[in-house]
Amino acid sequence: MKTLGQNRHFLLSGLALSLVACGTGEQTNGEENFPSRAIEIVSWATPGGPTDLLSRALSQVAPKYFDGQRVNVSTRQGGAGAAGMQYLKGRETDPHVLGVFTASGTVNMATGRIPFAPGDFTPIIRIQLDPFLIAVRDDSPYRSLQDFFSDARSRPGEVSISGFGAASAHFLGFARLLAEAGEPDVRWIAYEGSADAVVAALGGHTDAAHTNYNIVREHLRAGSMRVLGVALPITALPDIKTYEEQGFDLGPVHWRGVVGPPGLSEHARSDLRDRLLKTIHDPDFQNYMAEAAMEYAVMENADAFGNWMAEEVDDSQELLRRLGLLND
Repeated sequence: MKTLGQNRHFLLSGLALSLVACGTGEQTNGEENFPSRAIEIVSWATPGGPTDLLSRALSQVAPKYFDGQRVNVSTRQGGAGAAGMQYLKGRETDPHVLGVFTASGTVNMATGRIPFAPGDFTPIIRIQLDPFLIAVRDDSPYRSLQDFFSDARSRPGEVSISGFGAASAHFLGFARLLAEAGEPDVRWIAYEGSADAVVAALGGHTDAAHTNYNIVREHLRAGSMRVLGVALPITALPDIKTYEEQGFDLGPVHWRGVVGPPGLSEHARSDLRDRLLKTIHDPDFQNYMAEAAMEYAVMENADAFGNWMAEEVDDSQELLRRLGLLND
């Protein structure tokens, strides 16, 4: 017959074993035996857009590197990405839920459209860059960025360029180029989508379009558009001069990477990074990158990626203040 002290000892021992078995939130969420269930990639981007396609490419290739577990894409739109971010943030310490983060996310943080900061998530890896470019109709008189800006200086307020959104990553990318060019008076005409912005330029409603290669690729192949300059070298456009090669010392880009919910341990973050690295180096994923004409720009160091995002928010806020578009 056990004494009261012995019973107390066994009860405490049982409680300790129970805590070890259940663990902290990390273990409950499956970190110890990761992956123990399907992986969810949260995308708050427009279905069919570049970010959504990246999410789906990851979901198709990743299962072989996640021990055969299914990888599903969950589209959660709304609130300029706030709906998806809120969901991801709410899955604290769960390595089975990831999000594809982009430059648009940091701009929305900078503007205050969404109540989140980069520190609300666990950075894992940056995957790709999507350099901005400026394109014109094939019959445009402009042959270079200098031609475009020289005309803008001679006709203040009459030269226009179409692009996605107001106070967007696209808008800020062009604003940075405009500042480097000496602030010629070019009208930014905002559209709800990059494809619409390109159609506007094709129709002669604007003098040029500020966009990414994927959006104009078919128009370039058809010969109906030309590119005046690219922010950074693009493999598919080897003969097009970069902004820097044309005298503008900058290279604004759209970028995409993967983050996790808050509270992931260093072990979980390292494990996820290694699995994602194997995924993006897989031949099938490389085929997607080639077909999508995306540029690899892998940032493996998770802390560096987190710092990159924080700096993007700070830089965007500074530019928005200078343009009078941020109310502190």
